[in-house]
Amino acid sequence: MTIAIVAEKPAVARDIARVLGATKRGDGYLHGNGYAVTWALGHLVTLAQPHEIKPEWRRWHRELLPMLPESWPLVVCDDTREQFEVVRRMLTSAKVERVVCATDAGREGELIFRYIYDAAGCRKPVSRLWISSLTADAIRKGFAALRDGREFDDLAAAARGRSQADWLVGMNLSRACTLAFGDALAQGEVLSVGRVQTPTLAMVVERELAIRAFVPEDYLEVVATFSPVLEDTEPSEPQAAPPSYLGTWFRGEKATAQARRLPADGEEAGRILERAERGQAAIESVRSETRRMPPPLLYDLTELQRHANRLYGFSAQKTLRVAQKLYEQHKLISYPRTDSRHLSQDVASTLGEVVRAIAEPYREQLAPETGVRPLGRRFVDDSRVTDHHAIIPTPTAADRLALTGDERKIYDLICRRLLAAWHDEHVWSVTTVITAITSPPEGDGERVVDRYHSSGTMVVEVGWKILDVGGGKKPPRGKGRKADAEAADEEDQKLPPGLKKGQPQTVLDARSLAKKTRPPKRFTEATLLTAMETAGKTLDDKELSDAMKESGLGTPATRAETIETLLRREYLVRKGKTLEATDRGIRLIEVVHPQVKSPAMTGRWEAELKRIQRGKAELASFMAGIEAYVREVVGEVFSTRRVPEPSAPQPSAAQELTLPLPMPEGTAPGGASRTPIPVDKLSELLKTAFGLTAFRPYQETACRAVTEGRDVLLVMPTGAGKSLCYQLPGLARAGTTLVISPLIALMEDQVAKLREVGLHAERIHSGRDRASSRRVSADYLAGRLDFLFIAPER
Repeated sequence: MTIAIVAEKPAVARDIARVLGATKRGDGYLHGNGYAVTWALGHLVTLAQPHEIKPEWRRWHRELLPMLPESWPLVVCDDTREQFEVVRRMLTSAKVERVVCATDAGREGELIFRYIYDAAGCRKPVSRLWISSLTADAIRKGFAALRDGREFDDLAAAARGRSQADWLVGMNLSRACTLAFGDALAQGEVLSVGRVQTPTLAMVVERELAIRAFVPEDYLEVVATFSPVLEDTEPSEPQAAPPSYLGTWFRGEKATAQARRLPADGEEAGRILERAERGQAAIESVRSETRRMPPPLLYDLTELQRHANRLYGFSAQKTLRVAQKLYEQHKLISYPRTDSRHLSQDVASTLGEVVRAIAEPYREQLAPETGVRPLGRRFVDDSRVTDHHAIIPTPTAADRLALTGDERKIYDLICRRLLAAWHDEHVWSVTTVITAITSPPEGDGERVVDRYHSSGTMVVEVGWKILDVGGGKKPPRGKGRKADAEAADEEDQKLPPGLKKGQPQTVLDARSLAKKTRPPKRFTEATLLTAMETAGKTLDDKELSDAMKESGLGTPATRAETIETLLRREYLVRKGKTLEATDRGIRLIEVVHPQVKSPAMTGRWEAELKRIQRGKAELASFMAGIEAYVREVVGEVFSTRRVPEPSAPQPSAAQELTLPLPMPEGTAPGGASRTPIPVDKLSELLKTAFGLTAFRPYQETACRAVTEGRDVLLVMPTGAGKSLCYQLPGLARAGTTLVISPLIALMEDQVAKLREVGLHAERIHSGRDRASSRRVSADYLAGRLDFLFIAPER
C-alpha cells in the first residue's frame, strides 16, 4: 500500500520526495519507497461563483440580493484542472491507504488541502505534516512526528469561515453598491467591495481627504544662537570659534511644536528679536536623561515587510515573494508567513547551530557568547508562539548559494535581527537646556523673560544597534529626538560641554524662520501594514500588543495581496514609497455603507476567526452573524440610495413633501428627550457620553464657550479633536445639533461613530435619495435626532 502526500507547490513536493526516497517521476507526481508525492498549484479548487450555485444569480438585479447559499459547492479551476485530476486519481486510488497533508502549515494551506480533499470525494484517513523549515532535517523530523489531521479541524473551520465570509460580503455588496449607485459611476464601472480590502482602502481615503482639505498655515519661529561667556584673558595665540548652540523660543511651560509658533505677520517675532539683542542671557535649567532601547523582537512577516519597505522601498508583496524563495528554494529561513515574534524552547535549543552557520560575515559585530548563552523570555516564550515561531535563519550555509541582490538584503535583515538578540541595550543620553533672555522693563512694566529650548543627544552605548542596518550613530527618532518634521535644527545638535544652571550666555545671533504647517503624511506600505495590523488604531508602542494583532485587518499572509488588489483595481496608486487614493477609490468609499468600511468591524470578525481556530467559537454562529450583517447592509444600501427602475414613475413636484422650515421660537427639535446640562458638568458628560476621561488641549475652553451660548470660530489642526467641540456642547445644550459639512465621506464616518456610542445621528447629502432625505427631515421635525449632518447645497 502507498501513502499519498499532497504538497502545496511542486518545489516543496520535490524536497519532500527527495527526503523520502520517492525518486521516480510520474505525470504530475513523484513516487517510490512506498510514497506518492503530488502537489497543488495554489488553489486547484475554489468556492463556486453565484451563477454556478443558482443560474438566476447570473443576473445583477436588486431583487436577487442578498445571495445566501444554502450549501457551498466547490468547483475546479479551469487552468489547473489537469493537475487536479492527477491529485484526485491519487487520493481515490485503491492502492493508497492514507493521505498526508503537506501544504503550508497555516490557515491558507489548510484550506487548499481541505477543498481538494472534499472535491476529490476522498474519505481516507489524513495525517498532517506541520513544519516551519524545509531543510532535509526538518522534513525528516516532521514525518517522524506526523499529527492526526483531525487535530486541525478547528483551523480548517476558521479557514472555511474566512473564505465563505469573503464570498458573502464581496459578492453581495459589490453588486448592491454597483446597482444602487450605478448612475454615479462611469460607464461599465463595477464597484469592488471586500471584507478586508474596503476598510483598508477607507483608511487611505480618509488620509487623502484630510490632505486635500488641509490648508497650510504660515507661521514663524525665532531661533537664537548662544555661546558661553568667555573669561577675559589675553590669548597668546588666535582662539578657535567659541562653542555655540541653537535654541528655539517658546511660550508657556513646555516647548511643544504649538508653543514655538508665532503669527506670520512678524509683529510678535520682531519684538522678541529686539529683546534678544538688548537682554541678558543665562541658562535657566539643564536636564539630562538616559534612555535605553532593548534589542527588537524577532521578525514576523508584517514587521519584516515594514522594515524592508522603510529601508529599501520594497513593496509588501515583493518582500513576501523574496522571503518565500529563501524558504522554499534556498532553505535559508524558517516559514515566513508567521504572526509570531517569539521562539519556542525547542527551537531556541537549536540556535547554536544556526549562529555557527550565519555568524562569519558579522564576526566583528557579535556580542560575547552569541549563540551560546540562552536567550531570555523576551525572545523565547512558548505561550507567545501560535502556528509558527518567528522568522529566523536555518542552519543551512548561504556562502555557496547564488542569491540575488534582493534575496541577500532580506536574508541579511533576518540574520542581523537574530544576532542582535544577544546584545545589550542601545543607550543614549538626552540633554535639555532652557536658556532665558531677561530684558529690561518697558515703561512701568515688569521685566520680560523669553525662554529658548535646546536639546542635544549623544550615544552612550551602541549595544545591539551595531548590527542595525546603518549602524547606531544616531539615537532613534521619537525617543530622544523629536519626530516632528517642523521642529528646528537645534534638536539634532551636539551641545557644548560644561553647560550648567546660571551660566551666562552671549547671544551671537537671533533670527526668525518662516515656516508652514504640514498636512498629514500619506501612507507608505510600512505604515499601512501597521494600520492594518491594528485595525486602524494608533499605538505608540512599536511592539504591538497581541490583543491588537488578534483584531487586525487580514493576516500577515494576506495583507500584501490586499494592497496589491487595491492597486490592480486602481483604487490606489503607488508614488515612490507612498500610497495615494485615486478619485475612483474615494468615490467607492463615499458611497459604501459606513459599516462596510469600518476597520473595527472587520477586525472583530478576524478576532472571531481566531477564536474558531482555537476551538473557542463555532463556525455556524460566525456565519449566521455574517449572513445577518449582509442582509442588513444590502437593505440599507438600497434604502440609502435607490436608483429608480426605468418603468418606475417619478414623483411630480406636487407629490413632494413640503417641509416647514421655521420652528417655534424658543424650542429645539430634540429638547423633549434631553435636559440641558450646566457647564460645570461637561467633564461628567464627556465620560458618560464618549467614554473619555480628559479633554485635549483647547477643547474644554471651546466646549464651555459653545455650551454658554457664545458664538465661536474655532480653528484647529487635523487630529486635534475639533469634532468633540461641537458634539459635546450639542449634547449639553439638548435639542438637535445641526452640522454643515461639504465632506461626505467624513460626514458618513462621524454619523457612524456617533451611532456607535448610542446617539441618534443622521445625514442629508447628494449621495442619498429623495425618499431617505425626506425621512431624515421628518425625524428632525419630530425631535428624534441628536445630530443632523447636512451638505451645504442641501
